[in-house]
Amino acid sequence: MGATLKFGLGVNANEALQGIVKKSRAAEAVGLDYIWVADSPVQLYAPVIASEVASATHRIRIGLGLMSVLLHAPRQVAGAITTLFEAYGDRFDICIGMGDRRQLERVGVKGVNTEKLPLNVLEARDKIVSHLQQARIRTKIWLGAQAPKMLRIARGFDGVLLNYSNPEMIAWAITEAGLGRKSKTPQVKIGTYSPSYVYMKPESRMLERVKVSSAVVALGASSKLLRRLGLWGRLRRAKRRAETAATMESILPEVPDEVVEYFSVTMKAADLPSYLATLKNLGVGHIVFAYPQNYSLKTVRELGKALQFAS
Repeated sequence: MGATLKFGLGVNANEALQGIVKKSRAAEAVGLDYIWVADSPVQLYAPVIASEVASATHRIRIGLGLMSVLLHAPRQVAGAITTLFEAYGDRFDICIGMGDRRQLERVGVKGVNTEKLPLNVLEARDKIVSHLQQARIRTKIWLGAQAPKMLRIARGFDGVLLNYSNPEMIAWAITEAGLGRKSKTPQVKIGTYSPSYVYMKPESRMLERVKVSSAVVALGASSKLLRRLGLWGRLRRAKRRAETAATMESILPEVPDEVVEYFSVTMKAADLPSYLATLKNLGVGHIVFAYPQNYSLKTVRELGKALQFAS
């Protein structure tokens, strides 16, 4: 299983560089294939973090993103990748898309025309490719997607990172993207990027963190998707409170437990092999374990042990 599936650790760019570097080294030491450096309007610039990670590691590939096309011009994205390639070689991927709606609104990006957004993302992808071709660089460009309209442009990318963890929803998303077993575009890689907590022995504070992280993803999801999951009515109150809440922890009483099931990988290490086998059977080949799995060196190493057990 380990020879086919690729595993990544998502790292948050809002913590000290020293901590990110240590965890990246640990991820490489336990055999992970990727570090994915998140990019958001309220965090450090992802290419800077990627440079620090690359200088401190040797083998592991580094993904940048999701980088929002509403914040980063194609020339800017291509320029960052070109600089990284020149400094550290062919070790970098990119993921682009819309980005988290709530975080975008916090920096003044509002009133986005979602009808035209898929076309805008495709155009950004083409411009990035054009700029990279001029620099004689070829790298994988992933689409970060969740909503149906965005999923339907996935065939124009090297891969798609789905913001799901539940196998039923992953299967639905793959169908929406036209990337099933009978797809005419099998070269498009399918991955997942989810809040995660794979553990030997659960810690209550970590379980709370994974619920918070799952709630952030759920609250950023479209109303159509939440209705499909039966969560819209139950999350409306949480959405309203989130607009003025000082912390996400304060709205947890309004967040149904099902968000953890749909939007995170939270399980005992012993249950991981079965889960990975299910995703592999669906055609998933790339699995990124995001916050709070990256919370500490301990949680990174626990993930490594679990994956060794699963292989």
